[in-house]
Amino acid sequence: MSIPTYKVPSKGYIKQGDTISKKTVTFGGDYAGDFTTATIKMQVYNGNIKVIDITNGSGITVISNRIFEIDEVSAPNNNLPDKCILIGDLQITEADLVVTTYFNVEYTVIKEYTT
Repeated sequence: MSIPTYKVPSKGYIKQGDTISKKTVTFGGDYAGDFTTATIKMQVYNGNIKVIDITNGSGITVISNRIFEIDEVSAPNNNLPDKCILIGDLQITEADLVVTTYFNVEYTVIKEYTT
């Protein structure tokens, strides 16, 4: 089974040091789980080095049983490495401890020259 890749941003790139806007994720009618009782976790790597590690209450905000947000990263906190594509995924652990990886994540980051 193939899972989709969520690209940040959806077109183009992120400049190192710029604000990364929040992303709202909505699951459709076929999703039987409940985000309010689940643990949502996203990890993104530069090679073997973890550069993003977020979960509920720490980078991910649950809005409802089918909607969550990947929180904004302010410019001062965007210290992602540049000239690279960062790869990771997002998984959800339901209250019954069933773990599912729903999508891959890809960040394309380029160098910021003006500081």
